Amino acid sequence: MFSPQKVDKVDRERLVFAVQPGQPLPWEPDHALAQWELRPNQAWRHVVYLGIYRLDEVFEVLSRVFEPDQDSYDERPAGDTAVAAFMVGQDGRALLDSEVLSSCAWATGQVVRDQGCGQEWLAELQDATLGFSQLLRDVVTDEVSIGDVDAPPQYIPRLLDRTALADCLAAAITAAGTDKALSVEEIRISSQIVAKRNAENPAGHEFLNSFIMSDLGMVAEETAKGNAGAVLREYLRPEAQLPVDRRVDVRKQVEVVLDETAPGKVAAGRWPSQPEHALALNQQLAVSTALEMTGTSGIVGVNGPPGTGKTTMLRDLVAGLVVERARRLADLPEPGKAFTSERLSWRTQQRKRVLSIWRPELTGFEMVVASANNGAVQNVTDEIPAADAIDEVWREVAAGVDYFPEIATALLAPDKDSGQADDPGIEGWALVAARLGKKANRSRFVNTFWYHTPEKPEEDGTWHGLLAVLKGYEQTTLDRSWSDAVADFRAVEFRVEAARAKRAEVYETIQRRVDVERELVVRRSSVRAAIERGAKARRNREAAVILERERAHEAAQVAREHQAAAEQAAHERVAVAESFFQQRRAELDRLGPGGEASAERALRSRESELDGRWRARDAHQATRPGLWEQISTFGAARRKWSLKDHWLAMEVKNASHAVNTAQRGWDAAQQEILVAQRAVDAALVELESARRAVSAGIPLREVHYEPLVQARRLVALAEQEITMAGQVQAETERALLASERELAILDDRLNEASSALGDHYPDSTWWGDRRRRELTALWTDAEWNTERTELFFAALALHKAFLWHAATAMRRNLQAAMDVLSGEVPRDAPDQAVLAAWQSLFFVVPVVSTTFASYARLFGHLGKEALGWLLIDEAGQAKPQDAVGALWRTQRAVVVGDPLQLEPITALPFRAEQAIRLEFGVEERWSTSTTSVQRLADRLTALGTSIPDDEGETWVGVPLTVHRRCDQPMFDIVNAVAYDGLMINGTAGAAGQRFTEAYPTLPESKWIDVLSNEARGHWIPDEGRQLDRILDTLSALKFDMSEVMVIGPFRDIARQVGSKARRHHGLVAGTVHTSQGKQADIVILVLGSAPDRPGARNWASSKPNLLNVAVSRAKRRLYVIGDRRAWSECRHFDILAANLPSSMPIQD
Repeated sequence: MFSPQKVDKVDRERLVFAVQPGQPLPWEPDHALAQWELRPNQAWRHVVYLGIYRLDEVFEVLSRVFEPDQDSYDERPAGDTAVAAFMVGQDGRALLDSEVLSSCAWATGQVVRDQGCGQEWLAELQDATLGFSQLLRDVVTDEVSIGDVDAPPQYIPRLLDRTALADCLAAAITAAGTDKALSVEEIRISSQIVAKRNAENPAGHEFLNSFIMSDLGMVAEETAKGNAGAVLREYLRPEAQLPVDRRVDVRKQVEVVLDETAPGKVAAGRWPSQPEHALALNQQLAVSTALEMTGTSGIVGVNGPPGTGKTTMLRDLVAGLVVERARRLADLPEPGKAFTSERLSWRTQQRKRVLSIWRPELTGFEMVVASANNGAVQNVTDEIPAADAIDEVWREVAAGVDYFPEIATALLAPDKDSGQADDPGIEGWALVAARLGKKANRSRFVNTFWYHTPEKPEEDGTWHGLLAVLKGYEQTTLDRSWSDAVADFRAVEFRVEAARAKRAEVYETIQRRVDVERELVVRRSSVRAAIERGAKARRNREAAVILERERAHEAAQVAREHQAAAEQAAHERVAVAESFFQQRRAELDRLGPGGEASAERALRSRESELDGRWRARDAHQATRPGLWEQISTFGAARRKWSLKDHWLAMEVKNASHAVNTAQRGWDAAQQEILVAQRAVDAALVELESARRAVSAGIPLREVHYEPLVQARRLVALAEQEITMAGQVQAETERALLASERELAILDDRLNEASSALGDHYPDSTWWGDRRRRELTALWTDAEWNTERTELFFAALALHKAFLWHAATAMRRNLQAAMDVLSGEVPRDAPDQAVLAAWQSLFFVVPVVSTTFASYARLFGHLGKEALGWLLIDEAGQAKPQDAVGALWRTQRAVVVGDPLQLEPITALPFRAEQAIRLEFGVEERWSTSTTSVQRLADRLTALGTSIPDDEGETWVGVPLTVHRRCDQPMFDIVNAVAYDGLMINGTAGAAGQRFTEAYPTLPESKWIDVLSNEARGHWIPDEGRQLDRILDTLSALKFDMSEVMVIGPFRDIARQVGSKARRHHGLVAGTVHTSQGKQADIVILVLGSAPDRPGARNWASSKPNLLNVAVSRAKRRLYVIGDRRAWSECRHFDILAANLPSSMPIQD
């Protein structure tokens, strides 16, 4: 919203006019434009800019609202813009629906009115825009009723004069609400020559508002639908989800760098630079890492400190991708197979376009260089096709390929309206890149690339645009077949791949050698372990034998003790047996015959008594009463007899029991005597046995002694271990010998490879010497570089051959592409048809460039992941939101920049930005004051390193480390101030020596110490006088002033030194912020800073970025002018002072 498009300054040569009293308007007959003679198919169209104001005014207004920071000297956006704009046709009448209200002007008015920001802004802006359209229509049209009174009125544009334009300005101010915010009075008109068929079409107008804003809205809607695309989704990844555990520090994990730059990962194609000049190691790493994304999607951050060859790296990436597409072309049996059978079309009022649709395998190679910095994208796409971009050894080859160098040269020529008509321009070598972006660039490209026809065809050296070229191809009988063209390409490819195979074999040999060395370490350790194992086993055996002896001695002692105990036990046994025998005999004697006789007598007595009882009873039985006696006595006799009989029966019974008892007593006595006798007999036997044992003696017997058993087991185990250790030792020594022999063979091979590859071989110093390692890439020696470069030329030749063989299809598709660039494609054109048109253009011109501001206008018809590659340059200067639309439309992104150079410039003061961010709930990560596209890409890149920043360290993507721009001491200053020694000095000393020899009187780099209390803002007049003396000295030496740059940290200085540039033709002058991307032999850094304003110096030194950019612009000499004591007390500038000798002011 606060990033409007700029309006060109008044310049009659560029057809930009200010509306002034008494001066005719460009469409009026008295104006100079009326004398121009246009072609029949041309017409005038005018853009009226209402209410011109400076962009930095917005910054100042917002600063006043959001608590101004007196010590903030952030670079303000430069240039003019306007409150509103609309288009006027050749007849001086407004083109309806062409009007646009500036979101920046409107939002600034809202901030001043409300003293803050609101979440309803977008809706309110739409209302304000509709209101402006109504107000403008009331001014520029007449309302006419036609026919039925109920019919809607018609609005007929009226002829506009200065009064009407003043009313238009008033309407714009009213709608935008800027009357209290900005002072806007000027009206400016930009006149353009356009095709007559498009003269009434307002669609081609470059709007005031940022295209990024509307594109962001569209992408936000698509993302909300789940249609974000892989690259954009990765770009928006929250901090908490970053895979930081996958990061590899390439300065520490060198083995990973070796793997990632292996021959198999080196691009088949190479840029035509000098064969001996290979990429630096990390340049190669960046190219290989990027090319790994081919066929998939991803985003890679590349950290490019100043002078480290960002464009060089990108050129090799371009060559690699062109060759890869050529490989796929070569797979086609015939050129027509490049397209599917499908045809798509669109129709306008004038014509119909029918397009052939490319096969998917031939797409995805489209390369777009984009940046927030117009100079950056121009530099890249001007350098790539320029003849100076290829080495002289390849000029003849390039001429033989003849890839449309005339068109390339014409596209590199200065614009006719640039004021550089005398500049011969840059010679092109091939049509491999082109500037697009803004409408002027697109129109120029279309006219030059496609439609150009020589004004004098009869002259030698004339050339035609590609339209005529393709028509000529269609009418020409081809001398060579497609298979012949493919065979030529395949022949070169075979040589490249054969060379790759050789180097891959060396790489694999290195890998095998690493494995063998690891095996040797293991096997030597195994041999030592086996030897130690055998020694230990022998020691264990010796110890076990000693222990066995000890335990045998102990066992013998135990046996003797057992013998003595047995003898003692035998004697004790005799004694016990003797005693027992005597006891048993005494017991037998006690029981002797008397006891047995007594028991017998008792038995006989009881038997006699029993016999008497039986006789008494028998006698009584005889006296049993008879029947008569029983009757006569009435049974008394019977009862008396029965009673006595019962008693006698009892007596018998008792006597019988007594006999039984006596019998048992006698039996027991006999048994007891028998037992006693037996005991005596047994005791006698035991006594005799004991006496015999004593008499015979106790023998010494071997005992079971467990410790002796264990000791003997240990001896056996030790013997077994000695045998096993010997076997293992023999086996490991055989394996060790085999590995040593293999290592010797590998070393012989690698020594040969090292001799052949030289610095491109990773010898022992490569691993330990960082400078040696990073100065040059591996494997890419002059021989292979030559073949890879030849393959790039062969790829271009195959592309050109394809144009010959598919001229008709390509002409139709490219004609459609020209319609796209000219804004002549209907809104409802099929997306795939528009994409096919673009793919056809990228087939011919592999690389195009645009700023982010123009990206949406350029590729607005394309959807998610439509294009193959997005190459973002100077990404450290790009705001996070700048790249969203471009990332959404790409499949792969390579983001190149440096967070330690200049940061994004915004129209918003820091406090204003923070207020808006908090109002809308945006995370700090997306604040333009704290991050950039580069930082967001770096955090996603696995291969990188850490560099210091204000928060300690920050992770950056693949670091380009070899600096090849600055002599000393500039290199050391920059390396210390910003990079903590990351960079390696690769600057050739020869250039510096030639410079010194050419200008022997020029002093070395130094700090001219100027003490002064006089200040005009931050401009110190005394410093200006020192600057004049230096510039006058250089002029006297006839020094090329285009190789002199005068810069300062503050705008006050830039305004003053700007006048010096007018006096010294070619001198580059401005703020440090305007110098990034530029370089010069001599840089004069004018520090300025009011003596009583230390906050200004603190701001300039708060980060290393500003000083890093300033110093790294200087190739040969750096002259600093300023108060050395005051500045050397500031952060980073103390390093500057320590590396530059102090000098007194130059006297007249």
